[in-house]
Amino acid sequence: MNRPTTGFPWSIGLTVLAFWLVAIRPVWANSYLNLNVSDRAARVSLGTDLTSSGLVGSVGYFTHTRRGSVADAGLSLVANANPGGHAIWVGLGARALFVDSSLVHESATALGLGASVNTTWVGYNRIGVGGHVYYAPQVTSFGTARSYLEYEARVEYYLLRHGRVYLAYRHIGVSYAGTPTLTLDSGLNVGFRISF
Repeated sequence: MNRPTTGFPWSIGLTVLAFWLVAIRPVWANSYLNLNVSDRAARVSLGTDLTSSGLVGSVGYFTHTRRGSVADAGLSLVANANPGGHAIWVGLGARALFVDSSLVHESATALGLGASVNTTWVGYNRIGVGGHVYYAPQVTSFGTARSYLEYEARVEYYLLRHGRVYLAYRHIGVSYAGTPTLTLDSGLNVGFRISF
């Protein structure tokens, strides 16, 4: 029995991500690589500062061995929401999404609006918590897509000043015309994020 396809190969996706980072990364910019895996799913993303005021660009690719894949490109404005005290980094922005579901053999695009938050434990800055949520209602879902929802919550440990490992819970759901909400991913994953 053939396993259903889940989008373009990893090698092509990683090549595109690497080219993007090299091509548009300003000399002064901070950048990151984020990678996480679970038993049947994986996600890789790259991001970089586009301006000194906190505008961040990112691209990413998620794949599940049975359920489908999601490619995204995003822009968000990230800043410290508590400048007078313990740092709480908040981001507001949007992601352009290409969603391919192997469950119903449908592909569609959407624009997800969302927010992210990240901070460290007060008094012990090696432990961090964070998460994000992105939602595309029907008005910003195109083709046969009707909605898209992704959220994640994670606990992090800073092994290095610019390197952290984490345990996260992620959920990704999409609905198409004539289908109930399809779950592309729901469960725990482990990963790391390095800044450079």
